[in-house]
Amino acid sequence: MPRTKAFQPAEALDRAMQLFWHRGYAATALDQLVRRTGASRYGLYATFGGKRDLFLASLERYSQAVMDPMLEPLEAAPASAAEIRAFFDRVLALIRNPGDGRGCLMCNTAFERAALDAAAARRVRRHFHRVRRLLARALTNARRDGVLPHDLAVPAYADHLLGAADGSFLLARSGMPLVLIRRFLDSALRGLT
Repeated sequence: MPRTKAFQPAEALDRAMQLFWHRGYAATALDQLVRRTGASRYGLYATFGGKRDLFLASLERYSQAVMDPMLEPLEAAPASAAEIRAFFDRVLALIRNPGDGRGCLMCNTAFERAALDAAAARRVRRHFHRVRRLLARALTNARRDGVLPHDLAVPAYADHLLGAADGSFLLARSGMPLVLIRRFLDSALRGLT
């Protein structure tokens, strides 16, 4: 009789993602992953491969479960200034939980793993390129709509907003108060009505 998996892989991946998001790659031990996911070591290895493979799968899951809903309004072709502001409202909502301290899994990975793990670095870069591309398109639309000056350098402003989004997660991860992060983002978004 074939063995059946004693755990749900999708649920295990979500739990692993949460653990990596909170603790980081290096501070997450395989024993913690086994306990958190409810899987055996064999089950994790058979389903996901090693810890690194599970981490890379967790990055993909984070992109789908957390970032896709945050970016969805920016994906719409007519997205403009209102969608940019709404995106930053969702950034604040994600970091609002007091004592949470998770920040953004992609940003955390950029700091912890990008120089050490080429596959993780590629996933992080793909994420940052996606956010920047969507912000640039929405800024172009905002400029077309007359919300922003016609001589605005869209690529530079998109870079600035990407840095503001990532910087807000870094500030949250370091324990800075939400009021400071909100002021930081308000300054970054000045000019978008």
